[in-house]
Amino acid sequence: MKLLLTGFCLSIVLFVGHAQTTGDSMAEKFRNPPLPYHMNLNVHRSPYEPEKQDALLDSLLRCGYGGMATNVNWTKDYLKNGEAFSSFFRFVRSARNKGMEIWLYDEKGYPSGMAGGHILSEHPEWESEGLFFKDTVITGPGEICMQSLPGNPVIAVALPQKSGVAQLNKSEDLRSHLKNSMLEWNAPGGKWKVVQVSSGTLYHGFQAGTNRAGEVLHYPSLLLPEVTNRFIELTHKKYAKASGGLLGDLFFSTFTDEPSSMAMPYNNLGYGVYPWKDNVSKEFKKRYGYSLEDRLVPLMLDSGSEGKKLRVQYFSIISDFMSSNYFKKIKEYCHTQNMKTGGHLLVEESMMACAPLYGDIMSCFRQMDMPGIDVLTVMPDFTRRYMISGRMASSAAELEGNSMVMSEVCPVPDYAIHSGKEAPTLHAKGVINRQLVAGVTKFNNYMKLQHENDAGKTAFNTYVARVSMMTSGGVRASRIAVYYPVETLWSKYRPQPSSLRGWDDVQGGADEAQQLDKLFVRVSNLLYENQWEFSYIDNQGICESVVENGKLSHGQLSWDVLILPGVETISEEAMKRISDFCNKGGKVIAIYATPENSFSAFPSPVIKKYVIDLLQPKPGKHSSFFFEKRFEPYGLDDLLNRLIEKEIVVFPKENVFCSQKIVAGKNIYLITNDNSHPKELDVAIKKGGSWMCWNPQTGEANRFLRNKKVHLGPFESLIIRED
Repeated sequence: MKLLLTGFCLSIVLFVGHAQTTGDSMAEKFRNPPLPYHMNLNVHRSPYEPEKQDALLDSLLRCGYGGMATNVNWTKDYLKNGEAFSSFFRFVRSARNKGMEIWLYDEKGYPSGMAGGHILSEHPEWESEGLFFKDTVITGPGEICMQSLPGNPVIAVALPQKSGVAQLNKSEDLRSHLKNSMLEWNAPGGKWKVVQVSSGTLYHGFQAGTNRAGEVLHYPSLLLPEVTNRFIELTHKKYAKASGGLLGDLFFSTFTDEPSSMAMPYNNLGYGVYPWKDNVSKEFKKRYGYSLEDRLVPLMLDSGSEGKKLRVQYFSIISDFMSSNYFKKIKEYCHTQNMKTGGHLLVEESMMACAPLYGDIMSCFRQMDMPGIDVLTVMPDFTRRYMISGRMASSAAELEGNSMVMSEVCPVPDYAIHSGKEAPTLHAKGVINRQLVAGVTKFNNYMKLQHENDAGKTAFNTYVARVSMMTSGGVRASRIAVYYPVETLWSKYRPQPSSLRGWDDVQGGADEAQQLDKLFVRVSNLLYENQWEFSYIDNQGICESVVENGKLSHGQLSWDVLILPGVETISEEAMKRISDFCNKGGKVIAIYATPENSFSAFPSPVIKKYVIDLLQPKPGKHSSFFFEKRFEPYGLDDLLNRLIEKEIVVFPKENVFCSQKIVAGKNIYLITNDNSHPKELDVAIKKGGSWMCWNPQTGEANRFLRNKKVHLGPFESLIIRED
């Protein structure tokens, strides 16, 4: 309690005026934010007795929560128990009568898409599958004996090696040598690369094979549209029938939890994995005119043009299937119920995980009304990558004309470090601040604020609600767009053994893919650390944009600078738009590589011609295309300072984050002290006009003169809003 009541003091010096100048209504809402801006608590097992239900709801309100994500109780006859449904809807209606916001959690445990195991009990043939890849170098002559891959053999060949390179056009079929889970072969003299590919279910060594909310259930393949169709029938439509009306009359949104292709190994299995189901092979043949199985060896081994092209072709199918066959279907049904869709995905923080799990996470986020992330700790030292996933979800939402982003805070690792409890509340505040800066506006929590009494929990929830209220809606006022180089990652993502390290990073995999992932993270961190407001943009976003007055514009979003981190592969349409942007005054910074491939040509003469023309402008014209062969943090920051001027300058910038949005036509700055020590800051706003400073710790607001000194306590924040 002391932590929240004394640690939330903010001193702002040299203010004049009072909040009344902005209007009493807004000032009152800021002091006492409406419930929809408050954090929610996840409640998966609600009482059956009405008096206990009401007592639970009253306790949530007493602690400052605004609502909950909840579901019918997880009974043995889940989704088939009429009494459980009746009790659940009594609970939900009581909560709605109290003004609470309710999200419909769509699964028994997680990940979503199983319908509590009912789907696979009906259709075991729909289980998630993958392609497994392994290559081994051996020296002959002599007998070799090695373990074969699990699953059903697809390919087993031996390729002669010449100067360390496998000769892909010379192979010996070894499938007849596979017996009793072993490969036995009398190898001729010389070096050979033995290549195995098999197909199998994704269970042992994957998320499906772990204990999740007391269940260890096999998982269906979301690559199949019939899986989602049945999931909706068994889950959403049963809720709708039991409600007696439209789900949107009671529920704000769905909460889908970690649906995925399941193709990211949790442990190093000793072989690479791609997501797969038979419909992927059929679609591959339909789109490209040749058999996937005939191209598996170069897809696996070739790091040149053919392999890159095949991998881009493969993962474009995975991306399309994951976004359309699951997320789009969920959204389309929910919209018939006047209900939004939300939730979060699995390991959103890493491109190295997103490629096998989703193909392109941005395309999946785009199919959600409120894309989301999960944050698995409230220890600030471990949450920087969540700022990237949060900004990714926020950027995808804005590209679709939306503005809300969800976070599930679940501090499981904290308990082992903090004597069975979450990290201290002050640290939790720092973690929440990072998410608010990244663009999160809604919280559905497992975090319980265990160090606080009811008053302390209310103070924390009110703080979050104040910031969320002021920063919700509108668009990010970024002048920098960072291209999400997922197609380039696909081209480099050879199926090498990999595994999760911790809960937000991938170990192993193809080195060249890892290098690109790390470059993307470093560029993102530099922008955050130097208080550059930015958005992520994908290939679709660039194609949808127009060039106006030297800016790349997408709806209300508008950028002066486009950063291409390691981008080698991009569509011809997007490259044409980038060229037009440059030629009309926009600035493009390519780091480490320049585009050279289209989606169909590796390399592409068209793409390369665009780049050459941009690097060598016509006489009398200055180049607007900058190529940085190496990533130098100070060099990139210096270049950005030469190209554009910041609208707000905060000094010193170390351990201070700043974000800017435009809401209802007004500029809003959120400044946070990302440190457990107080900071004295100089804040300078370049734009004229009148400004107000809103203190989310106290609920007070005062006039802010544009150049001021500010004191921020540990993990405190302030909001400066154009009046």
